[in-house]
Amino acid sequence: MGAGPHLDEHARFEAFFPGSAADFLRLLGSWSIPFALLDAGDTILFWNRGATKFYGLVEDDVLGRPWAEVVSEPAFVPAPPAPGVRTRRYETRHRSAAGEELSVMVTRTELPSGDGTEGAFVLVTDLAEAKGLERKLGRRVAQLSIIREIGECLQSAMGLERILRTILVGATASQGLRFNRAFLLLVDERHGMLRGRDAIGPADAEEARRIWDRLAAGKRTLRDLVDEYEPQTDEEPKAQTIARQLSARLDDDTQFVIAALRADGTTRVVDGRGSGDPATERITETLGVDAFVAVPLRAEGRPVGLLLADNAITRRAITDEDVAILELLGFQAAQALQRARLTEELARQVESLEAATRELRRNQERLVRSERLSAVGEMAARVAHEIRNPLVAIGGFARSLLERPEGRDPATRESLEIIVNEVRRLETIVKEVLDFSVPAPPRIGSVALKQLASEALELLRWELNEAGVATRVEEAEGSPPAAADPDQLFQAIINLLRNAVHAMPQGGDLVVRLRGVPHGVEMEVADTGVGMPPEVLSRAAEAFYTTKTHGSGLGLTIASQIARDHAGELRIESRVGEGTTVTLRLPAATEATTDA
Repeated sequence: MGAGPHLDEHARFEAFFPGSAADFLRLLGSWSIPFALLDAGDTILFWNRGATKFYGLVEDDVLGRPWAEVVSEPAFVPAPPAPGVRTRRYETRHRSAAGEELSVMVTRTELPSGDGTEGAFVLVTDLAEAKGLERKLGRRVAQLSIIREIGECLQSAMGLERILRTILVGATASQGLRFNRAFLLLVDERHGMLRGRDAIGPADAEEARRIWDRLAAGKRTLRDLVDEYEPQTDEEPKAQTIARQLSARLDDDTQFVIAALRADGTTRVVDGRGSGDPATERITETLGVDAFVAVPLRAEGRPVGLLLADNAITRRAITDEDVAILELLGFQAAQALQRARLTEELARQVESLEAATRELRRNQERLVRSERLSAVGEMAARVAHEIRNPLVAIGGFARSLLERPEGRDPATRESLEIIVNEVRRLETIVKEVLDFSVPAPPRIGSVALKQLASEALELLRWELNEAGVATRVEEAEGSPPAAADPDQLFQAIINLLRNAVHAMPQGGDLVVRLRGVPHGVEMEVADTGVGMPPEVLSRAAEAFYTTKTHGSGLGLTIASQIARDHAGELRIESRVGEGTTVTLRLPAATEATTDA
């Protein structure tokens, strides 16, 4: 009963293959697929040509030997087979005669015979190619994961410096693309340059070992490395120096980087020194390495930069996979750089618009102030004209009474002196109001500032002595004369000196400094007085504004107006308790000015 099914199988096989068993074995023996027949004790009974080629062992070397010993198969504990199932498949590792480890799939079919003995039909499939593809796929998945992480870092980076740092760290970190060095050049369209903007990488093997050991000590993500990276500031790194040396004009077709920037795809150099191309040999000399890759960065069809990478330290060959993944990084880098450029352009436009808005507001304020001052000036001029004549009469009459020889009692004389002094003060105010209201155009000539300042100090000598103020004039060597109206400039200097005296009620030092500046000359009037707080300093040159109990509040206003009329400027710096410095800047006199 038990032999019936086997006899049926044999009959079917003989119908399918009418030859003898020896013919069948010869057919199996010619297979290129490794195949063996085993007896019940797993001793090899048959070994085909495919097995000979795969394992490097001929049939005479293996017949009669245990299967596991010949192929070095690890001990295998099969799962219990399902009822009626004779075939099992499992992955394992064998070893060739040369000692090479082989990754295989074993298909083992148990072969019961009609006489009750058993054996096995063993078919071996080489998995090396499949495993290679699997490893390649795994590497590709890992690389794409790296590119995804770099992309996420680039998407969250808004500033250009952060974007540059992310690109370079991504290209070189062990968590990234693992190149030894990376160089980033950016297109500067305004100046027609491709500029070496930034770079990263060790200068030598010793520095590389220190960096890699430090990074290996802790588990960091790519984002952690980007956050932690700080460029060297005490001296320029070698990689940064090389990046600057790679800069070239955009119209210089003799430079390798320009040709690589305009190339349709990535430029890969394997033997730079032996290339025979002068441009390639020059950049090879600059980089100090024969093999490198240059990826053009394009956004919206326009070149925005060039990314170079090499393995200058490890000298590891740059593979096709390395190039492909660097190209993916280049694509993301180009988009991020374009976004940064547009963001900066937008920021510049917003800043320009805000500046224009501020300037418009200032102009509006100037217009309102000008209209107000015009009305006040016109009214003040009328008032000044109306009171000037009575003041002259009162002052003249009081002075004549003081000059009469007949005796006066002390009280009367003191009253007359008060009248004369107050009239003189009012006349000064009236003059300032008229000068402010109806300014005369300057008559430009060459003015020696030291002489004019000395004359002004001499005129105010009595006031200076009364106030206990010590003065000196300091002139830097080579100070040029000013192009100015001497009368108006003299009035401005008098106003500045008087303001300084009034700021030193307890006395102090007043210094007038003269120095030449590009295309001009500056006069600095510095005192050691009480100084001005910020809220007073901001209004110091405003018309009719004063914190003193006497005066018109026009001294600095007139001086500032005279400076503007001479195409110059007036600057005021002050610190409470330290003093005030007023700087009057004027154009320097030229030969044409002197001739005029």
